Amino acid sequence: MNRKEKKPDKIIRAGGREFQLYKYRDEYDGKYILNYPDFHENPKYTDEGRPFVMAIQESCEYLEPTDPEYPDPGDCSGCVWCRMETPMDAICVCMCESRKRTETGADEKGGLSCGE
Repeated sequence: MNRKEKKPDKIIRAGGREFQLYKYRDEYDGKYILNYPDFHENPKYTDEGRPFVMAIQESCEYLEPTDPEYPDPGDCSGCVWCRMETPMDAICVCMCESRKRTETGADEKGGLSCGE
């Protein structure tokens, strides 16, 4: 059965898009794990030009922590710019204006994802 016929193992909705995730067998321990998108390698944007990011990826220079008593959460999930459809989602949309894609089709950081 090919991927088009296989039912996704998980679906995450974010920024008006649907990400269908499939499991694969890890070559090191043999366990099945979800194959999440690699937004560093293949950046994706909302229709408004906002970049999709993994909530657990390293926070970038535009970090504004959600908790002022915890100024460096270390990942995007602890940033005010990270918008998730539902709490604890793995994929979020970065709402930071500095990371928004420009009219020319490239973001101001040359297409790099948060944390690079």
